Amino acid sequence: MSPITPASTVINLSYGPGFDWPSMLSFIAPRVIPGVESILDNHYQRTFRLDDNHWGWFKVTDCSQPGFLQLSIFLEEGNHPPKQIEQRVRSIFDLDTDMVPILRKLRKDPLLSPAIEANPGLRLPGSWDPFEFTVRAILGQQISVKAATTLAGRVATLCGPECRTGYPQELKSFFPTAEEICNTDLSGIGITSKRQTTIRALARNIIEKKVSLLPAQGLDDFVASISSLPGIGPWTAHYVAMRALKIADAFPDSDLGVRKALTENGKMPTPTQVVKRAEAWRPWRAYATLFLWKLSELTTEKNQA
Repeated sequence: MSPITPASTVINLSYGPGFDWPSMLSFIAPRVIPGVESILDNHYQRTFRLDDNHWGWFKVTDCSQPGFLQLSIFLEEGNHPPKQIEQRVRSIFDLDTDMVPILRKLRKDPLLSPAIEANPGLRLPGSWDPFEFTVRAILGQQISVKAATTLAGRVATLCGPECRTGYPQELKSFFPTAEEICNTDLSGIGITSKRQTTIRALARNIIEKKVSLLPAQGLDDFVASISSLPGIGPWTAHYVAMRALKIADAFPDSDLGVRKALTENGKMPTPTQVVKRAEAWRPWRAYATLFLWKLSELTTEKNQA
């Protein structure tokens, strides 16, 4: 293929008080899909396809001007970036959320308050594409973050188109669509037959519009719908709702990190006890989850010291 000549558009993305760029990158870094995303020199970049006419990549970095991130968009020759790119990037980094009322409520919990004081700029990392994220979440069931990331990169390499000449060397492919996954044999890349079945069921139901990945349907309806697919349980459903659909009250109550953070006197709570405790955090249980994960990390570090 001949090289492309990218056209660059630079946009400053504003955000309100309380945003920690290094913390955001540290959360995303171990989860980037090899060849599709990368974090390098304090910036995040990834490939994207909006439709047949809008292929390219973008880069996001901290801006020298306080209160802004800088978004650089590179599209293949002859195209102009639609507003949708900016909107999706804002969602990835949770730039439109007013954290003031969220933190005001969560600070009332004596367990969460110290974590909030230590991490006041924490935001809820989102995703570029809900389908991509859901596949990534399925791959991550019951295995490590590192292993899931490796598998996601293999899926992208096997099923998605390669980047043309002219893309950064870290970006080599586009994440596949539901149609591309349905048309590709996933065996042989380390994915169990059960996971293959789940991913194909998701892709097929998305194509047939039997499952929606739009947030407007509400948390309960989404969880019921996606949990009807084979191999998808409540944890995956709530994790997808939390990060891909950006439903602020999503809550993976069975999450090990959440249960570790809520452990008292060496006794880990049951999911039922976790749900009861989390009632006080509504309608922002997803944000409470972020701070619980931070508490869980601190507990692990202390135990390893």
